[in-house]
Amino acid sequence: MASGFTFGFSGDDVDIDESDPQFDGGDVQNQNQTSRNGEESQPLVEAKRWDGEEWLSTLPSQISYNKVSIPSSTNGGKDVALGRREVFDIRTQLMAEDDNDNDELISGLEEGDIKPNFYEGGFKTWECALDLARMMASEEGKELLLDNGSDGTDVHIIELGAGSAMPSLSIFAQLLSLPKSQSSRRVHFTFADYNSAVLRLVTVPNLLLTWKLNSHKEATTSTGPTAEQQAEEKKEEEEEELDIDPSLLDAFRTDLKDRGITIDFISGAWSPEFVELALTAQRDHEGRPWRTLILASETIYSPSSLGAFSETLLSLLRRCDAGGPTTGSRQTRGLVAAKKVYFGVGGGVDEFLAVLNEMAGEAVEVQQRVEVKTEGVGRVVLQVKMASSS
Repeated sequence: MASGFTFGFSGDDVDIDESDPQFDGGDVQNQNQTSRNGEESQPLVEAKRWDGEEWLSTLPSQISYNKVSIPSSTNGGKDVALGRREVFDIRTQLMAEDDNDNDELISGLEEGDIKPNFYEGGFKTWECALDLARMMASEEGKELLLDNGSDGTDVHIIELGAGSAMPSLSIFAQLLSLPKSQSSRRVHFTFADYNSAVLRLVTVPNLLLTWKLNSHKEATTSTGPTAEQQAEEKKEEEEEELDIDPSLLDAFRTDLKDRGITIDFISGAWSPEFVELALTAQRDHEGRPWRTLILASETIYSPSSLGAFSETLLSLLRRCDAGGPTTGSRQTRGLVAAKKVYFGVGGGVDEFLAVLNEMAGEAVEVQQRVEVKTEGVGRVVLQVKMASSS
């Protein structure tokens, strides 16, 4: 399979009402063939790996965005700046494209409805994703950044149900804030979402925006930006609009290549085929040790999807541990951000833990890493990893 999105290597749309206990699920993957009202839903989309290069060419000449500031203890006390494309800008592009499927995507975007096996909520940013992004800016991200790659260990970050990809982008932004290293370490991101349209219209633009906010000054020229370029950059940031041209995209590709950052994308349902695609990068560089971090937020709301999600998570944990270092802090781990209970649909943390226990028993270890208490439903971040053999 051709390598994906290697870049030369070979306002506000957060819907949060913490007092509302009703369903506000997120990037969920409903594996059931029947929707909640009993009507037949769309058949599952098969997993597919994508080359993001072809998606870059579909971006308009200008996109509107807002900046999400994530508090950080690893960025010199400064907030981590993430770029997030505006929902109205996504809608504008969908309306301009001649695609019958876009009508239903626009409906889901405007009404916030999830249509099982068709649109899974990825156009919006959900509160648990921001919980996980904050954690990445203060804990796991720091651990990754402190690893200077002297032992040759590459890093693989896999985000399941990525959507706007705030958790992974929190790590991505911190990597961009570091000086370019002479280390041979690779950092590979795999962004997965049920909808390829979400990856194309949200995840890819957010990557470009986050790069622009964090490293564009270094990438502009070897001598730094001119006064004219500085004025243009300031105007763009004030207006929160990004002009996209070939020179910007070339600088993006070059900077990521120089930093050893590579990226690929996977759309479609969780499945054994999905797992194989997610590990493509590790197979392409067989013989090098990998350290893998799996991220997921708002993925356990529905009992009908818990089995497929849990099987996918456990399979990734087992496969990555078998192929890389497994001692100490280098053991593969998953971080799952979720509400404790999703009222009205039956999912939640207890149900997720029950499924994990049924599938893996004592072979899996689960630890609560973060708890967010609110007036409404509490939220947590769970760490999941395979139990040590010792």
